[in-house]
Amino acid sequence: MRTTLALATAACALAGSSLVAASSGTTITAAPSSTQIAKAVKRQAAGSQKPLTQYTYSYSAVPYQVLPAAEGRGPQSGYNICNATTSGPDSRCQTMIANNASDFCLWGSPTMSANGTIGDDEAAVVAYCTNDQHGARIIPAGAITGLQVMHTSAYIQWTGHINMSALNLQENDTGGELDPHGADLAGNPLGGLVYSNQLPGGNNQTEVQAVEWNNFIGSGVFCLKLCFDNTQNEPFYCQNKFDLLGCSYNMPAAYQDNVFLECDGDLQDPVGIYTGTNGQTTTWSQPESLAGTQSLPWTPRVPSSSNCKTYQSTELFPATALGYQSTSAPTATSAGSSGAKSGSNGGSSGPSAPAAGSSSSSNKTNNGDIVAASVSVSVLAVLIGSIVALA
Repeated sequence: MRTTLALATAACALAGSSLVAASSGTTITAAPSSTQIAKAVKRQAAGSQKPLTQYTYSYSAVPYQVLPAAEGRGPQSGYNICNATTSGPDSRCQTMIANNASDFCLWGSPTMSANGTIGDDEAAVVAYCTNDQHGARIIPAGAITGLQVMHTSAYIQWTGHINMSALNLQENDTGGELDPHGADLAGNPLGGLVYSNQLPGGNNQTEVQAVEWNNFIGSGVFCLKLCFDNTQNEPFYCQNKFDLLGCSYNMPAAYQDNVFLECDGDLQDPVGIYTGTNGQTTTWSQPESLAGTQSLPWTPRVPSSSNCKTYQSTELFPATALGYQSTSAPTATSAGSSGAKSGSNGGSSGPSAPAAGSSSSSNKTNNGDIVAASVSVSVLAVLIGSIVALA
């Protein structure tokens, strides 16, 4: 069964709490239902492929491909062993690293020019990183024009503004959500893995797999969240069932352009659970589509932050650190080869990366909240950037 993101062709805006959906003729599909998931699990039971979230590896033991079989939408289009031999503008690396404000990746188009769309490429998106240490494509210095990173007790979150062409996506691509699920549970991208050296229980040097995560990208706005809980126990902060609502609801933040911060943060409210004016707690369920005009019953609360470190863009993403080299697809034995750069995947240990906010020239501001007065300036862009959903 093939699933795709249905790319919206009209804008979605938030005026007060009124959500104006795309015009007629646009196909918007919902996140996978329990029935779809049950069918996918049944199909997988008859074959060799398991749900993507059941594939867990230490960073040094990542396979060449997680889903190499020609089952469902497979085989996987890229590879998971990523190192010095794969770094460059044509990399097909599908292992994402996200550590801190200066060292993280986003999913982007596998195309070689800025003509891709998330709607067409969701199953084949590849990693684009802020440095050349992870065997992926590089996000050029200056492409990220705003960034706020939050370290919380349940997840790490990256939010900000980006030039879409840096991910080889069309500037007008309204985007969508990538996550390790999908209606067939094979993930988008298929076989995509995510690692961080900032997860609980780690040593701030060794990369540990984040099994549950989600990433929205569209209309110049991005948000990425890595959750610590792989069991999906409530409250679960990496839900992929609210993909019509986008970054502003799934990952509430200030979304300030020209501001670069890394902070400790409070937890957000679980998406869709809110307290009404009558004091009663209610759970909102996303419909299959948001046709016409629908009033959302709540406005997302932007969590408070503290211990913020403020950076200049050039401190986080120095242009001199972003050099490409010639690339080729790796062989299954290329990991940990003598020519691999520091931090290459598949070696005897995971890569070392700077601790969160460790720039020597950063300016620390205690209790430096980045709480937005309201979810206003960026809401239009954030919602436009997520009018698509998983089939």
